[in-house]
Amino acid sequence: MRAIADLAAKPHKFPRKERFVTDVQISAGWMHAGYPIMAHHASAAELVDVKKGKQLWGPIHVLGQNQQRSCWEFRPHTTECTCNLWSVFVNEEVLGINRAQAHGDLTSAKRTTRVEEYIKGGRKLSDWSVWVALETYLQLQEKFGWDAVKKVFAAYHHMRDFPEDNDPKMNLYAETFSQTVGMNLTGFFKAWGWPIETATEEKFVNLIKMTLTPQPH
Repeated sequence: MRAIADLAAKPHKFPRKERFVTDVQISAGWMHAGYPIMAHHASAAELVDVKKGKQLWGPIHVLGQNQQRSCWEFRPHTTECTCNLWSVFVNEEVLGINRAQAHGDLTSAKRTTRVEEYIKGGRKLSDWSVWVALETYLQLQEKFGWDAVKKVFAAYHHMRDFPEDNDPKMNLYAETFSQTVGMNLTGFFKAWGWPIETATEEKFVNLIKMTLTPQPH
């Protein structure tokens, strides 16, 4: 749980308990976020046998969903995406499992195929969701490290009066990440199909542009 809090840039002591309850029938899916987190009985063994070197994805995924904030969420694109940052982080930093081994959809081959298909498809935002969307965040993390991701989340804790629509929220995220790392990332986000406005680009004309673009892993 400390790792969950660390990535969210929050104190280790949560305002309320993060509890898992398993049952024979739950309201939706195999496991869903909330207070408490609900899961089917078959998940119980996995929940009580957590140890270094053993992959754990689903439970961390829903713990990540409990950390999602609407101010940096772009629904419906990222509902099942950004929570996976916690799954990657915990598997690598706590359990010692590389992302390519932590989940079958994060192998180098599958990541490469997804990016290639997204580019060939015209980089449409309508196709930017779940694993494709996660690739955007992972490429940023691989370039700047987990500390940058944490600092971006931390920056949001000090903001107020967030926009409600996705377009301005995505511009705010691009602006916040650019400010955090001291580089102009607007071109990177535009290359992923984000609706970056000219006004956002003009804020960072004096910063070095990041040359990283969507590319096969």
